[in-house]
Amino acid sequence: MSDPRAHASMYENLSRPHGFEPLRVEGQLPEGVAGTLYRSGPGQIERFGHRMSHPFEADGVIMAARLDGNGGALGAARVIESAGYLEEQAAGRYLYGTGAPWGRRVLNTLRGRVKNTGNTRAWTWRGRLFTIMEACKPTELDPDTLEVLGERDFDGAVISAFSAHPHRVARLQTSFNFGLRYGKQTMLDLFALPDNGEPRLLGSFECGWAGLVHDFVVTENHAIFINCPAKLKLARALLQLGDFSSWFGWAPEQGCEIIVVPFADPGAAKRFTVEPFWVWHFVNAFERGDELVIDYCRYADLASLTSLGDGSRIEPPTLHRGTLDLRTGAWRSEQRWERSCEFPRVDSRYEGAEHPHAWFYARDEADGFGLARVDVDTGDADVWELGAQVKPSEPVPVARSGDPDGKPWILSLCHDEQSDHSYVAVLDGGALADGPVAKLWFDQALPETYHGDWVG
Repeated sequence: MSDPRAHASMYENLSRPHGFEPLRVEGQLPEGVAGTLYRSGPGQIERFGHRMSHPFEADGVIMAARLDGNGGALGAARVIESAGYLEEQAAGRYLYGTGAPWGRRVLNTLRGRVKNTGNTRAWTWRGRLFTIMEACKPTELDPDTLEVLGERDFDGAVISAFSAHPHRVARLQTSFNFGLRYGKQTMLDLFALPDNGEPRLLGSFECGWAGLVHDFVVTENHAIFINCPAKLKLARALLQLGDFSSWFGWAPEQGCEIIVVPFADPGAAKRFTVEPFWVWHFVNAFERGDELVIDYCRYADLASLTSLGDGSRIEPPTLHRGTLDLRTGAWRSEQRWERSCEFPRVDSRYEGAEHPHAWFYARDEADGFGLARVDVDTGDADVWELGAQVKPSEPVPVARSGDPDGKPWILSLCHDEQSDHSYVAVLDGGALADGPVAKLWFDQALPETYHGDWVG
Protein backbone atom coordinates (compact mmCIF):
# COMPACT_ATOMS: atom_id res chain seq x y z
CA MET A 1 0.00 0.00 0.00
CA SER A 2 1.07 3.65 -0.18
CA ASP A 3 3.94 5.17 1.78
CA PRO A 4 3.79 8.99 1.87
CA ARG A 5 7.44 9.24 2.97
CA ALA A 6 8.72 8.04 -0.43
CA HIS A 7 7.90 9.42 -3.88
CA ALA A 8 6.54 12.45 -2.02
CA SER A 9 5.13 14.29 -5.04
CA MET A 10 2.65 11.43 -5.58
CA TYR A 11 1.02 12.50 -2.31
CA GLU A 12 0.61 16.16 -3.22
CA ASN A 13 -2.08 17.90 -5.23
CA LEU A 14 -2.24 17.54 -8.98
CA SER A 15 -0.01 20.42 -10.10
CA ARG A 16 -1.41 21.02 -13.61
CA PRO A 17 -4.88 19.83 -14.60
CA HIS A 18 -5.22 19.49 -18.38
CA GLY A 19 -7.26 17.90 -21.14
CA PHE A 20 -5.94 15.43 -23.70
CA GLU A 21 -2.56 16.46 -25.08
CA PRO A 22 0.30 14.52 -26.69
CA LEU A 23 2.45 12.28 -24.50
CA ARG A 24 6.08 11.59 -25.24
CA VAL A 25 6.39 7.97 -26.38
CA GLU A 26 9.59 6.17 -25.45
CA GLY A 27 9.97 2.81 -27.19
CA GLN A 28 7.43 1.24 -29.55
CA LEU A 29 3.73 0.90 -28.78
CA PRO A 30 2.13 -2.39 -29.85
CA GLU A 31 0.53 -2.04 -33.26
CA GLY A 32 -3.25 -1.99 -33.25
CA VAL A 33 -3.69 -1.45 -29.50
CA ALA A 34 -6.21 1.40 -29.42
CA GLY A 35 -8.21 2.59 -26.45
CA THR A 36 -7.98 4.51 -23.20
CA LEU A 37 -6.67 3.73 -19.73
CA TYR A 38 -8.59 5.60 -17.03
CA ARG A 39 -7.48 5.70 -13.39
CA SER A 40 -8.57 7.65 -10.33
CA GLY A 41 -7.17 8.31 -6.88
CA PRO A 42 -6.95 10.81 -4.03
CA GLY A 43 -5.30 13.69 -5.88
CA GLN A 44 -6.26 16.79 -3.86
CA ILE A 45 -4.83 16.03 -0.44
CA GLU A 46 -4.56 19.70 0.64
CA ARG A 47 -7.00 22.59 0.23
CA PHE A 48 -7.67 25.84 2.09
CA GLY A 49 -4.41 25.46 4.01
CA HIS A 50 -5.43 22.12 5.53
CA ARG A 51 -3.88 18.76 4.67
CA MET A 52 -6.06 15.68 5.04
CA SER A 53 -4.68 13.15 7.52
CA HIS A 54 -5.89 10.16 5.51
CA PRO A 55 -5.97 9.78 1.70
CA PHE A 56 -9.44 8.23 1.76
CA GLU A 57 -10.78 11.73 2.52
CA ALA A 58 -9.01 13.55 -0.31
CA ASP A 59 -10.84 14.86 -3.36
CA GLY A 60 -10.29 12.68 -6.39
CA VAL A 61 -8.29 13.09 -9.58
CA ILE A 62 -8.96 11.22 -12.82
CA MET A 63 -6.18 10.54 -15.34
CA ALA A 64 -6.34 9.05 -18.82
CA ALA A 65 -3.87 7.76 -21.40
CA ARG A 66 -5.30 7.25 -24.89
CA LEU A 67 -3.50 5.03 -27.45
CA ASP A 68 -4.42 5.63 -31.08
CA GLY A 69 -3.30 2.23 -32.42
CA ASN A 70 -0.68 3.83 -34.69
CA GLY A 71 2.10 4.52 -32.21
CA GLY A 72 0.78 7.76 -30.73
CA ALA A 73 -0.73 8.61 -27.35
CA LEU A 74 -2.55 11.43 -25.59
CA GLY A 75 -2.87 12.05 -21.86
CA ALA A 76 -5.20 14.00 -19.58
CA ALA A 77 -5.57 14.65 -15.85
CA ARG A 78 -8.40 16.49 -14.11
CA VAL A 79 -9.67 17.16 -10.61
CA ILE A 80 -13.04 15.47 -10.06
CA GLU A 81 -15.15 18.56 -9.48
CA SER A 82 -18.05 16.98 -7.63
CA ALA A 83 -21.01 18.96 -6.31
CA GLY A 84 -19.43 18.94 -2.85
CA TYR A 85 -16.07 20.05 -4.22
CA LEU A 86 -17.66 22.99 -6.06
CA GLU A 87 -19.70 23.90 -2.97
CA GLU A 88 -16.47 24.11 -0.97
CA GLN A 89 -14.73 26.10 -3.70
CA ALA A 90 -17.53 28.66 -3.61
CA ALA A 91 -17.39 28.84 0.21
CA GLY A 92 -13.58 29.01 0.30
CA ARG A 93 -13.37 26.41 3.05
CA TYR A 94 -13.99 22.75 3.83
CA LEU A 95 -17.62 21.83 4.39
CA TYR A 96 -17.14 18.04 4.59
CA GLY A 97 -14.72 15.59 6.20
CA THR A 98 -12.22 16.28 8.96
CA GLY A 99 -11.28 19.61 7.39
CA ALA A 100 -14.71 21.03 8.26
CA PRO A 101 -15.56 22.45 11.72
CA TRP A 102 -16.47 19.76 14.22
CA GLY A 103 -20.09 20.84 14.63
CA ARG A 104 -20.70 20.77 10.89
CA ARG A 105 -19.12 17.31 10.64
CA VAL A 106 -21.53 15.96 13.26
CA LEU A 107 -24.47 17.64 11.51
CA ASN A 108 -23.37 16.14 8.16
CA THR A 109 -23.31 12.69 9.76
CA LEU A 110 -26.76 13.05 11.30
CA ARG A 111 -28.19 14.25 7.98
CA GLY A 112 -26.37 11.61 5.93
CA ARG A 113 -24.46 14.22 3.91
CA VAL A 114 -21.25 12.91 2.34
CA LYS A 115 -19.04 14.52 -0.29
CA ASN A 116 -18.72 12.19 -3.26
CA THR A 117 -14.99 12.50 -3.98
CA GLY A 118 -14.83 9.71 -6.60
CA ASN A 119 -11.29 9.04 -5.38
CA THR A 120 -10.95 5.26 -5.61
CA ARG A 121 -11.84 3.68 -8.96
CA ALA A 122 -12.32 4.63 -12.60
CA TRP A 123 -14.76 2.16 -14.13
CA THR A 124 -16.29 1.76 -17.58
CA TRP A 125 -19.65 0.15 -18.40
CA ARG A 126 -21.45 0.16 -21.74
CA GLY A 127 -18.92 2.67 -23.04
CA ARG A 128 -19.68 5.10 -20.22
CA LEU A 129 -17.06 6.32 -17.74
CA PHE A 130 -17.63 6.46 -13.99
CA THR A 131 -15.50 7.26 -10.99
CA ILE A 132 -16.33 5.68 -7.65
CA MET A 133 -15.89 6.15 -3.93
CA GLU A 134 -17.60 3.38 -2.07
CA ALA A 135 -19.71 5.46 0.33
CA CYS A 136 -21.72 7.08 -2.49
CA LYS A 137 -23.36 6.45 -5.82
CA PRO A 138 -21.13 6.31 -8.91
CA THR A 139 -20.27 9.59 -10.62
CA GLU A 140 -20.45 9.69 -14.41
CA LEU A 141 -17.77 11.60 -16.34
CA ASP A 142 -17.48 12.66 -19.95
CA PRO A 143 -14.88 10.21 -21.36
CA ASP A 144 -13.41 12.88 -23.67
CA THR A 145 -13.27 15.91 -21.38
CA LEU A 146 -13.27 14.11 -17.97
CA GLU A 147 -15.86 16.63 -16.78
CA VAL A 148 -18.36 15.56 -14.12
CA LEU A 149 -21.83 14.74 -15.49
CA GLY A 150 -23.40 13.82 -12.14
CA GLU A 151 -24.23 10.96 -9.81
CA ARG A 152 -26.08 7.95 -11.22
CA ASP A 153 -28.28 5.34 -9.52
CA PHE A 154 -28.90 3.14 -12.59
CA ASP A 155 -32.66 3.62 -12.72
CA GLY A 156 -33.01 3.31 -8.97
CA ALA A 157 -31.10 0.04 -8.57
CA VAL A 158 -28.39 1.66 -6.39
CA ILE A 159 -29.88 2.55 -3.02
CA SER A 160 -27.10 4.66 -1.48
CA ALA A 161 -23.62 3.21 -1.99
CA PHE A 162 -21.72 1.51 -4.81
CA SER A 163 -18.38 -0.12 -4.04
CA ALA A 164 -15.18 0.62 -5.94
CA HIS A 165 -14.89 -2.99 -7.11
CA PRO A 166 -17.40 -4.04 -9.76
CA HIS A 167 -16.59 -7.45 -11.29
CA ARG A 168 -17.75 -8.70 -14.68
CA VAL A 169 -18.40 -12.38 -15.47
CA ALA A 170 -17.82 -12.80 -19.20
CA ARG A 171 -19.97 -15.94 -19.54
CA LEU A 172 -22.94 -14.13 -17.99
CA GLN A 173 -22.24 -10.89 -19.87
CA THR A 174 -22.96 -9.10 -16.61
CA SER A 175 -21.07 -6.92 -14.15
CA PHE A 176 -21.83 -7.30 -10.45
CA ASN A 177 -21.23 -4.92 -7.57
CA PHE A 178 -22.41 -4.19 -4.05
CA GLY A 179 -23.05 -1.32 -1.68
CA LEU A 180 -22.62 -1.27 2.10
CA ARG A 181 -25.37 0.46 4.11
CA TYR A 182 -24.99 1.29 7.80
CA GLY A 183 -28.02 1.64 10.07
CA LYS A 184 -29.75 -0.35 12.80
CA GLN A 185 -28.58 -3.32 10.75
CA THR A 186 -25.64 -3.17 8.34
CA MET A 187 -26.70 -4.40 4.89
CA LEU A 188 -24.94 -5.52 1.74
CA ASP A 189 -26.86 -4.64 -1.44
CA LEU A 190 -25.95 -6.81 -4.44
CA PHE A 191 -26.40 -5.34 -7.94
CA ALA A 192 -26.41 -6.89 -11.41
CA LEU A 193 -25.48 -4.64 -14.35
CA PRO A 194 -25.88 -6.60 -17.59
CA ASP A 195 -24.16 -5.65 -20.83
CA ASN A 196 -27.70 -5.43 -22.24
CA GLY A 197 -30.84 -5.07 -20.21
CA GLU A 198 -31.90 -3.25 -17.06
CA PRO A 199 -29.65 -2.92 -13.99
CA ARG A 200 -31.28 -4.46 -10.93
CA LEU A 201 -30.91 -5.04 -7.22
CA LEU A 202 -30.52 -8.80 -6.71
CA GLY A 203 -30.99 -8.66 -2.96
CA SER A 204 -29.91 -7.18 0.37
CA PHE A 205 -28.10 -9.22 3.03
CA GLU A 206 -27.52 -8.59 6.72
CA CYS A 207 -23.97 -8.44 8.06
CA GLY A 208 -23.20 -9.98 11.43
CA TRP A 209 -21.70 -6.64 12.55
CA ALA A 210 -21.03 -3.15 11.23
CA GLY A 211 -17.75 -3.77 9.47
CA LEU A 212 -15.71 -2.53 6.54
CA VAL A 213 -16.20 -4.50 3.32
CA HIS A 214 -14.05 -3.02 0.54
CA ASP A 215 -14.12 -5.72 -2.14
CA PHE A 216 -15.90 -8.96 -2.96
CA VAL A 217 -15.37 -11.71 -5.52
CA VAL A 218 -17.54 -13.60 -8.01
CA THR A 219 -17.64 -16.97 -9.71
CA GLU A 220 -19.93 -17.88 -12.60
CA ASN A 221 -22.63 -18.82 -10.09
CA HIS A 222 -21.95 -17.00 -6.82
CA ALA A 223 -21.07 -13.68 -5.20
CA ILE A 224 -18.77 -14.09 -2.19
CA PHE A 225 -18.35 -11.53 0.60
CA ILE A 226 -15.92 -11.73 3.52
CA ASN A 227 -16.82 -9.48 6.44
CA CYS A 228 -13.51 -9.32 8.30
CA PRO A 229 -13.55 -8.45 12.03
CA ALA A 230 -13.08 -4.68 11.62
CA LYS A 231 -15.91 -3.31 13.77
CA LEU A 232 -17.24 0.22 13.48
CA LYS A 233 -16.90 2.31 16.65
CA LEU A 234 -20.32 3.86 16.28
CA ALA A 235 -20.05 6.60 18.91
CA ARG A 236 -16.68 7.71 17.58
CA ALA A 237 -17.99 7.85 14.01
CA LEU A 238 -21.20 9.70 14.97
CA LEU A 239 -19.25 12.25 17.01
CA GLN A 240 -16.63 12.57 14.24
CA LEU A 241 -13.73 11.99 16.61
CA GLY A 242 -10.35 11.44 14.95
CA ASP A 243 -9.96 10.48 11.31
CA PHE A 244 -11.56 7.67 9.33
CA SER A 245 -8.90 5.12 10.26
CA SER A 246 -9.69 5.49 13.98
CA TRP A 247 -13.37 4.62 13.55
CA PHE A 248 -12.77 0.89 13.21
CA GLY A 249 -11.37 -1.51 15.80
CA TRP A 250 -9.90 -4.97 15.26
CA ALA A 251 -11.98 -7.72 16.94
CA PRO A 252 -10.30 -11.04 16.05
CA GLU A 253 -12.55 -12.96 18.43
CA GLN A 254 -15.36 -12.47 15.88
CA GLY A 255 -13.53 -14.37 13.15
CA CYS A 256 -14.43 -13.65 9.51
CA GLU A 257 -18.00 -14.00 8.27
CA ILE A 258 -18.21 -15.41 4.72
CA ILE A 259 -21.51 -14.79 2.92
CA VAL A 260 -22.08 -16.79 -0.29
CA VAL A 261 -24.95 -15.65 -2.51
CA PRO A 262 -26.08 -17.80 -5.48
CA PHE A 263 -27.06 -15.65 -8.45
CA ALA A 264 -29.86 -18.06 -9.38
CA ASP A 265 -31.46 -17.86 -5.92
CA PRO A 266 -30.15 -14.91 -3.83
CA GLY A 267 -32.53 -15.79 -1.02
CA ALA A 268 -30.59 -19.02 -0.43
CA ALA A 269 -27.41 -17.27 0.78
CA LYS A 270 -25.15 -19.34 3.05
CA ARG A 271 -22.97 -18.07 5.93
CA PHE A 272 -19.76 -19.46 7.37
CA THR A 273 -17.38 -18.37 10.13
CA VAL A 274 -13.62 -18.81 9.68
CA GLU A 275 -10.43 -17.55 11.36
CA PRO A 276 -9.71 -13.78 11.53
CA PHE A 277 -7.70 -12.02 8.82
CA TRP A 278 -7.99 -8.88 6.71
CA VAL A 279 -8.41 -8.51 2.94
CA TRP A 280 -8.58 -5.34 0.86
CA HIS A 281 -8.53 -7.01 -2.56
CA PHE A 282 -9.45 -10.33 -4.09
CA VAL A 283 -7.65 -11.81 -7.09
CA ASN A 284 -10.25 -14.18 -8.53
CA ALA A 285 -12.50 -17.11 -7.63
CA PHE A 286 -13.88 -20.20 -9.32
CA GLU A 287 -15.82 -23.34 -8.53
CA ARG A 288 -14.49 -26.87 -8.22
CA GLY A 289 -17.35 -29.26 -7.54
CA ASP A 290 -18.84 -28.24 -4.19
CA GLU A 291 -15.84 -26.08 -3.37
CA LEU A 292 -15.25 -22.37 -3.90
CA VAL A 293 -11.61 -21.52 -4.59
CA ILE A 294 -10.77 -17.92 -3.61
CA ASP A 295 -7.44 -16.20 -4.32
CA TYR A 296 -6.81 -13.04 -2.30
CA CYS A 297 -4.16 -10.77 -0.74
CA ARG A 298 -4.18 -11.60 2.96
CA TYR A 299 -3.18 -9.39 5.89
CA ALA A 300 -2.85 -10.51 9.50
CA ASP A 301 -5.00 -7.63 10.80
CA LEU A 302 -6.32 -4.12 10.10
CA ALA A 303 -3.04 -2.22 10.68
CA SER A 304 -2.87 -1.30 6.98
CA LEU A 305 -5.81 1.11 7.39
CA THR A 306 -3.71 3.36 9.61
CA SER A 307 -0.57 2.73 7.57
CA LEU A 308 -2.25 4.22 4.49
CA GLY A 309 -2.26 7.55 6.27
CA ASP A 310 0.98 7.63 8.22
CA GLY A 311 3.24 5.19 6.34
CA SER A 312 3.85 3.03 9.43
CA ARG A 313 5.30 -0.43 8.86
CA ILE A 314 2.99 -3.42 8.92
CA GLU A 315 3.18 -7.12 8.34
CA PRO A 316 2.97 -7.22 4.53
CA PRO A 317 0.16 -8.92 2.62
CA THR A 318 0.80 -12.11 0.68
CA LEU A 319 -1.06 -14.10 -1.94
CA HIS A 320 -3.30 -16.79 -0.42
CA ARG A 321 -5.62 -19.40 -1.85
CA GLY A 322 -8.65 -20.15 0.27
CA THR A 323 -10.93 -23.14 -0.32
CA LEU A 324 -14.46 -23.30 1.10
CA ASP A 325 -16.57 -26.47 1.03
CA LEU A 326 -20.17 -25.36 0.60
CA ARG A 327 -21.52 -28.61 2.05
CA THR A 328 -19.50 -28.81 5.26
CA GLY A 329 -18.21 -25.25 5.73
CA ALA A 330 -14.64 -26.53 5.90
CA TRP A 331 -12.18 -23.74 5.10
CA ARG A 332 -8.46 -23.81 4.51
CA SER A 333 -6.10 -21.10 3.32
CA GLU A 334 -2.50 -21.37 2.23
CA GLN A 335 0.12 -18.93 1.02
CA ARG A 336 0.89 -19.18 -2.70
CA TRP A 337 3.70 -16.61 -3.11
CA GLU A 338 6.08 -15.38 -0.44
CA ARG A 339 6.57 -11.80 -1.66
CA SER A 340 4.44 -8.86 -0.53
CA CYS A 341 1.85 -8.14 -3.22
CA GLU A 342 -1.31 -6.09 -3.69
CA PHE A 343 -3.64 -4.50 -6.27
CA PRO A 344 -4.24 -7.80 -8.10
CA ARG A 345 -5.83 -8.05 -11.55
CA VAL A 346 -6.76 -10.92 -13.83
CA ASP A 347 -7.49 -10.95 -17.54
CA SER A 348 -11.16 -9.91 -17.64
CA ARG A 349 -11.94 -12.72 -20.07
CA TYR A 350 -11.33 -15.23 -17.27
CA GLU A 351 -12.76 -13.46 -14.21
CA GLY A 352 -14.94 -15.84 -12.21
CA ALA A 353 -13.47 -18.89 -13.94
CA GLU A 354 -10.38 -21.00 -13.33
CA HIS A 355 -7.24 -19.45 -14.81
CA PRO A 356 -3.71 -19.69 -13.41
CA HIS A 357 -2.28 -16.23 -14.05
CA ALA A 358 -2.73 -12.97 -12.17
CA TRP A 359 -0.80 -9.71 -12.11
CA PHE A 360 0.25 -7.77 -8.99
CA TYR A 361 1.95 -4.71 -7.59
CA ALA A 362 4.85 -6.17 -5.58
CA ARG A 363 7.04 -4.76 -2.83
CA ASP A 364 10.25 -6.05 -1.30
CA GLU A 365 12.33 -4.46 1.45
CA ALA A 366 15.57 -5.30 -0.36
CA ASP A 367 14.61 -5.05 -4.04
CA GLY A 368 12.06 -2.23 -3.90
CA PHE A 369 9.02 -2.20 -6.19
CA GLY A 370 7.99 -4.59 -8.93
CA LEU A 371 5.18 -5.77 -11.14
CA ALA A 372 4.60 -9.51 -11.09
CA ARG A 373 2.79 -12.17 -13.06
CA VAL A 374 2.15 -15.07 -10.71
CA ASP A 375 0.94 -18.56 -11.47
CA VAL A 376 -1.42 -19.00 -8.53
CA ASP A 377 -1.40 -22.79 -8.97
CA THR A 378 2.37 -23.16 -8.60
CA GLY A 379 3.61 -19.87 -7.12
CA ASP A 380 6.00 -19.34 -10.05
CA ALA A 381 6.49 -15.64 -10.78
CA ASP A 382 7.80 -13.42 -13.55
CA VAL A 383 8.74 -10.00 -12.14
CA TRP A 384 9.72 -6.65 -13.61
CA GLU A 385 12.01 -5.28 -10.89
CA LEU A 386 11.87 -1.48 -10.70
CA GLY A 387 14.01 -0.82 -7.63
CA ALA A 388 13.22 1.97 -5.18
CA GLN A 389 13.28 4.87 -7.67
CA VAL A 390 10.23 3.86 -9.73
CA LYS A 391 6.87 3.17 -8.05
CA PRO A 392 4.22 1.35 -10.16
CA SER A 393 0.48 1.10 -9.68
CA GLU A 394 -2.12 -1.61 -10.19
CA PRO A 395 -1.37 -3.56 -13.42
CA VAL A 396 -4.33 -3.29 -15.82
CA PRO A 397 -4.61 -6.10 -18.42
CA VAL A 398 -5.42 -5.24 -22.04
CA ALA A 399 -6.53 -8.34 -23.94
CA ARG A 400 -4.81 -9.17 -27.21
CA SER A 401 -7.11 -10.19 -30.02
CA GLY A 402 -6.58 -13.81 -31.02
CA ASP A 403 -4.55 -14.56 -27.89
CA PRO A 404 -5.68 -17.97 -26.58
CA ASP A 405 -3.06 -18.14 -23.80
CA GLY A 406 -4.34 -15.29 -21.69
CA LYS A 407 -1.15 -13.21 -21.84
CA PRO A 408 -2.46 -9.67 -22.30
CA TRP A 409 -0.62 -6.41 -22.52
CA ILE A 410 -0.19 -4.84 -19.08
CA LEU A 411 -0.51 -1.10 -18.41
CA SER A 412 0.69 0.49 -15.17
CA LEU A 413 0.98 4.15 -14.19
CA CYS A 414 4.45 4.65 -12.71
CA HIS A 415 6.22 7.49 -10.91
CA ASP A 416 9.92 8.01 -11.63
CA GLU A 417 11.46 9.72 -8.60
CA GLN A 418 14.63 10.82 -10.39
CA SER A 419 12.79 12.86 -13.05
CA ASP A 420 9.75 13.45 -10.81
CA HIS A 421 7.50 12.64 -13.77
CA SER A 422 4.91 9.92 -14.29
CA TYR A 423 4.57 7.54 -17.21
CA VAL A 424 2.35 4.68 -18.30
CA ALA A 425 4.42 1.52 -18.77
CA VAL A 426 3.24 -0.87 -21.49
CA LEU A 427 4.49 -4.43 -20.91
CA ASP A 428 4.07 -7.86 -22.45
CA GLY A 429 2.00 -9.66 -19.81
CA GLY A 430 3.74 -12.94 -20.60
CA ALA A 431 7.26 -11.49 -20.26
CA LEU A 432 7.21 -8.85 -17.53
CA ALA A 433 10.88 -9.33 -16.64
CA ASP A 434 11.82 -7.92 -20.05
CA GLY A 435 10.50 -4.53 -18.95
CA PRO A 436 8.28 -2.09 -20.87
CA VAL A 437 8.04 -2.13 -24.65
CA ALA A 438 6.97 1.51 -24.35
CA LYS A 439 6.63 4.34 -21.83
CA LEU A 440 4.09 7.14 -22.23
CA TRP A 441 5.48 10.17 -20.40
CA PHE A 442 3.44 12.91 -18.74
CA ASP A 443 5.23 16.22 -18.13
CA GLN A 444 4.53 16.12 -14.39
CA ALA A 445 4.15 13.81 -11.43
CA LEU A 446 0.59 12.51 -11.16
CA PRO A 447 -0.95 11.80 -7.74
CA GLU A 448 -1.29 8.20 -6.66
CA THR A 449 -4.17 6.33 -8.28
CA TYR A 450 -5.77 3.21 -6.82
CA HIS A 451 -7.85 1.48 -9.51
CA GLY A 452 -8.68 1.87 -13.16
CA ASP A 453 -10.10 0.40 -16.35
CA TRP A 454 -9.20 0.03 -19.99
CA VAL A 455 -11.80 0.63 -22.68
CA GLY A 456 -10.98 -0.29 -26.27
